[in-house]
Amino acid sequence: MNKIWYLVIKELRQVMRDANMLRVIFVVPLIQLVVLGYAITTDIKNLDILICDFDGSSTSRELIERFSHNEYLTVRGAPCKPNAVEPHLFRGEAVVALVIPMDFERDLVNNAKPEIQILIDGQNSNTGAVALGYCNRILLEFMQDVLEKRLIRTPAFARSIQFIQPVSRVWYNPELKSVYYMIPGIISILLTIITMLLTSLSIVKEKEIGTLAQLMVTPLTSAQVIAGKTIPFALLGLLEMAIAMTFGVLWFKVPIVGSIPLLAMLSATYILTSLGLGIFISTLVDTQQQALFMSWFFLVTFILLSGFFYPIENMPGWVQVITYGNPLRYFIEILRELFLKGAGLSVLWGELFSLLGMGAGIFILATLRFHKRTA
Repeated sequence: MNKIWYLVIKELRQVMRDANMLRVIFVVPLIQLVVLGYAITTDIKNLDILICDFDGSSTSRELIERFSHNEYLTVRGAPCKPNAVEPHLFRGEAVVALVIPMDFERDLVNNAKPEIQILIDGQNSNTGAVALGYCNRILLEFMQDVLEKRLIRTPAFARSIQFIQPVSRVWYNPELKSVYYMIPGIISILLTIITMLLTSLSIVKEKEIGTLAQLMVTPLTSAQVIAGKTIPFALLGLLEMAIAMTFGVLWFKVPIVGSIPLLAMLSATYILTSLGLGIFISTLVDTQQQALFMSWFFLVTFILLSGFFYPIENMPGWVQVITYGNPLRYFIEILRELFLKGAGLSVLWGELFSLLGMGAGIFILATLRFHKRTA
């Protein structure tokens, strides 16, 4: 045990003497957390909308006011000429176009099924669907107000009408802030970079300069060398996560409802998997450049198949099966459940056992390959 301890101290001293490494471990992740915390969001606001009013009535102007005074849509002027709207959408000057036809107010008053044309730029299907939802909601509220005004003018008819009054309550994220959902995912990605990437680069660097071969001719066994190489980065990973979590709570006001000791235990389990991947990558390559490219290959694949950007339920069935072999999928779910819901081990035991099994398997395979390559 003393041999491993001395090797761990040596690795930590080596890291602390490297100013570039310290910046990569502590400064760069915080910058990424701030930038990505603001940049990566599912909230869609300030969508440009063109409104062409051919009616020019008080009712159409009232409807335009509804579209103008909200944080989701920004009204742009459009020439009220036939076939003048489509070129604006084609040039990307707006995402939505609203065309109010002539006699809109007259048809509304006479119950003649007034129509409004909504044109959506569907190039980005997600943005287009959200924009259409905004427009439908505004139109629904407008029609409810119009109907209420009519019922006031005809009290006898009003007594036979009962409006549905929905009462909604959002749990776990009452304000629906996407940053609460994104920050745990960003923290998990930063932890993966620190542990997997730096572990693989550290071992390959020793291989390149020849010091790894020198370690292998010492009385240290392969298992002791691996322990001495991985324990420092495991400690640094836990420290990095603690700093990132503290920053996320203080800066972005992300709540942590769950148990901190449970979070630390589950994070250590994930770090075991990530470190095993770092060791495994180091056995596949011979240079630091190769280790970097290989690490990014795994990292990008893990991110895209983790549910961080796209819900796993929306992926094809065969891709969903592949995601079960992605450790980042389980860790992101753990962080989100602990941060927002305060879930306990009774809920997260499936993710825990998946990470334990995956981590043990990867670590054993990496250790065997490392021993074979250095033998």
